[in-house]
Amino acid sequence: MDVARYGRVVLVLSRPPYLRWLAAVALLAGAFAWDLSKGAAEPAPFAATTIERGTVIEASMIEWRQVPVGLLPAVELTGVAATRIDRGEPIVASALSTAASIPIGWWTVPMDVPPAATPGASVRIVLADGFGVVGRVVEASRDDPFGMREPGLVAVPHEAADMVALAAASNQVVLLFGQQ
Repeated sequence: MDVARYGRVVLVLSRPPYLRWLAAVALLAGAFAWDLSKGAAEPAPFAATTIERGTVIEASMIEWRQVPVGLLPAVELTGVAATRIDRGEPIVASALSTAASIPIGWWTVPMDVPPAATPGASVRIVLADGFGVVGRVVEASRDDPFGMREPGLVAVPHEAADMVALAAASNQVVLLFGQQ
């Protein structure tokens, strides 16, 4: 064709890439269907029974359920319940505490508490003169970043608080703990 004779330009267009478009749509649809079919889930802790405030969290109190990934943040199941957790509620970090609650009318005494004693555990405190009293671990001793031992806290009844505090200040106390 002579352009000069007709005065216009004729463009030759190729066919659109229908097969490529169809392949891209099929790939996206397949990926979307794959994502929906898997339903990515992870186990999360829920209360199997009602857990009262101050109760030490035990494995028998926990029920693991599958929830969508990222729905609940990861939680370390140590310590005691900071609030009441009803049956079926998820157990989250804000509902837990590493310190046990102090019974009304009791006092806390700083002393060396073995790390194996969990908050909320009952302990027997024996003084050098043989006097003994039952207490409750509020917080276990821990080592600070410099290797120094920070004392833990033990709650004791009001009647024995003075004697236990004096004995603990002079390192004349023995702390017994075990299962009852």
